[in-house]
Amino acid sequence: MNQVEKLLQLMNERDGTITTKEAVNLGIRKNAFQELEEKGEVVRIAEGLYALPGEDIDEYIYFSHRVPKGIFSHDTAAFLWGLQNRSPLIYHMTIQSGSNVSRIKERGTKIIFHYIKEPLLELGKTKVKNPFGREIIIYDRERTILDIIRDKNSIDPQIFTETLKSYFEYEEKNMRKLYKYAKEMNLLENLSTYTEVLL
Repeated sequence: MNQVEKLLQLMNERDGTITTKEAVNLGIRKNAFQELEEKGEVVRIAEGLYALPGEDIDEYIYFSHRVPKGIFSHDTAAFLWGLQNRSPLIYHMTIQSGSNVSRIKERGTKIIFHYIKEPLLELGKTKVKNPFGREIIIYDRERTILDIIRDKNSIDPQIFTETLKSYFEYEEKNMRKLYKYAKEMNLLENLSTYTEVLL
């Protein structure tokens, strides 16, 4: 099996997408992409991201590639956890303070970035499959609730209410984890305002 055939096989095994970095790490030469692109057997979605022709590349994968250290959060995470049912028109992602995402914002992409210092960036980070069956990085339910409480003034009131109500009605909610995160994020007082009403 030559490099081009190997690359196509890998893409078929990986939901139809691959990055040049992933391919190179697996021993594929970069010029294999160029050869396949010229033949129309792969499509360049963004710098360093390729897909098979006709593959539906969703925004979750696109933004995950463009901002590899970003974590889906706020309204977007609430939707993915089933805490609110409004499919995102604008995506929310949390990144480390000082990160340069100006090139992405300049292109008018439908994404809002939330900035946070590194010690809290990893808190509650996990992986889920998005609605298209591809794995993405996201905050867990408890971190999502606290992000929404902290940034209440910039959250749609309907999404805010629906998300909190859904979480506190959720049978498998983890109150211990929620309070642990709230302590680390200095949000215990804010959280108690809602737990007194909703629990």
